[in-house]
Amino acid sequence: MKYKKIPKSYIKICLDRLTRFKPVYEKYNRVFADILNKFLISSDTAIGEFLKSPENMCNAVCEIFNSSVPFEYDSFISDILLKEEKTAFALDDTEMKFLNSGLNLTGAIKYISDDANLPKNLKYLKLLLENKENTFEFLRKKHSLLYPVTKIVLTEGATEEILLSEFAQKLGYDFNKEGILIIGAGGKNQVARKYYKMADEVKLPIFILLDYDADETKELILPKLKTKDEIYVIKTGEFEDILPLELIIQSINANFSNNLHCSVRDFDSNLKMTKNLHNLFKNKGFGEYKKAEFAKMVKNFMENSSENIFKSEIKITSEIFEIIERIKNMRIAS
Repeated sequence: MKYKKIPKSYIKICLDRLTRFKPVYEKYNRVFADILNKFLISSDTAIGEFLKSPENMCNAVCEIFNSSVPFEYDSFISDILLKEEKTAFALDDTEMKFLNSGLNLTGAIKYISDDANLPKNLKYLKLLLENKENTFEFLRKKHSLLYPVTKIVLTEGATEEILLSEFAQKLGYDFNKEGILIIGAGGKNQVARKYYKMADEVKLPIFILLDYDADETKELILPKLKTKDEIYVIKTGEFEDILPLELIIQSINANFSNNLHCSVRDFDSNLKMTKNLHNLFKNKGFGEYKKAEFAKMVKNFMENSSENIFKSEIKITSEIFEIIERIKNMRIAS
């Protein structure tokens, strides 16, 4: 079998994709197919034959990958990832073949360990390799690594996906330290579809956060809802409606110039917050209101604000507090 060796930069890309929180088949099949297409020196027909057989694909990729890593084979990282994938996902025979393919993941982590810009999943594995006497829980909490994931929060949109962990941080509950991963479904109509897929694949507890008008989505989910999972429906609108008004005002004022400041007088208590924000951005000349961009603006303000502001000027709403407590009190998989 003729092939080109995988460059170090692409080894990092492969490792990153293989160790993210995603279903095993989805990530391994993609990475393995990419390696064969990019580095196997053969005809398209021959590559296609490899792709038809998971066993042949694993054998070929293992040879190409391991020959590109200048360290002897060591199963340490592979053994850890196998245990974690078994805890997090329901695995079939093909997925087990991928996980037991014999990739020298330990050697690959050593190979890229001098990279100063490792994502959290790879930094976690590097620290595990360097601190074998410590448990992964200890390392995750010490370095806020997120991995290994223990709980999933499934949200409708970008605002809660971006801001929920920031509020948890202000309340003394670090999602990264606790292994809580937030996944945005991409809209109300996608939540049920996303949960149905995850319910069949994911063994970890899932907290589903819905807007007040998502009764139809809730009814679709309930027949499939597992006992360890939970649905929370916001009582008073969307996530924007339960944000502290003073936080919204200060975030906007910190982002824009002095002559474009807003105040409480610019908000109509009879309107939903998203409508208020659409009107405010239009009338003040802030440009078009976009949920994700606004959420990032608030996140930036929260990250750069002192804790005293959240004790004296900005009060986190009771409903946000309740949501964080519900997530905090969900039991993790044993």
